[in-house]
Amino acid sequence: MFFARFFALFFIFASFGIVSSVPSNAAAVQKRQDTADIEKVLNTLKSSTDTILPQITSIGQSGNASDATVTPLIDGLVTALNTASSSLASLQTSSRKARRQSDDDIANLVAGILTDVADALDTLLGDAAAIPDLGSLLGGIDAALDEVLKGLETLLAGVLTLVADLLVDVAGLLESLSLGLTLASLGL
Repeated sequence: MFFARFFALFFIFASFGIVSSVPSNAAAVQKRQDTADIEKVLNTLKSSTDTILPQITSIGQSGNASDATVTPLIDGLVTALNTASSSLASLQTSSRKARRQSDDDIANLVAGILTDVADALDTLLGDAAAIPDLGSLLGGIDAALDEVLKGLETLLAGVLTLVADLLVDVAGLLESLSLGLTLASLGL
């Protein structure tokens, strides 16, 4: 008799525990929305960099780089990065467990952006003597990239580890560009 009562009470409490641990559909929708918002910000950044970086590469490869030709493009790049950083900061931090596939997609997107930025800026190093402000311009890019990476890590904890794994081959280039804040954020 005592066992039957004990079993009935145990069953009731266990049922409440199971019901309360099942995620709601609203939580699942919120998870997908969080990642979609982040990807939207990063895709906007990618489209901005895709218009700026080829111009920087062209100037760097032509040998016509100077403060006058490079500074407006670098300023545009910093503005695009700052816009992305602000957009990421406006998104709410999620306490979700992200799907691995979503994190991988975002990591690949960020790694691609960083690789494109590093490759474009590398073309300017040959003309560094003609660009006296290059050091300060690269410092501005480094600070802006660092803010984007910090915002991303705040929203998706652990994603920078995935990005860093993808950028092992680019780490030397980032170092030659003196992008120390970016390297530190990535743990490289």
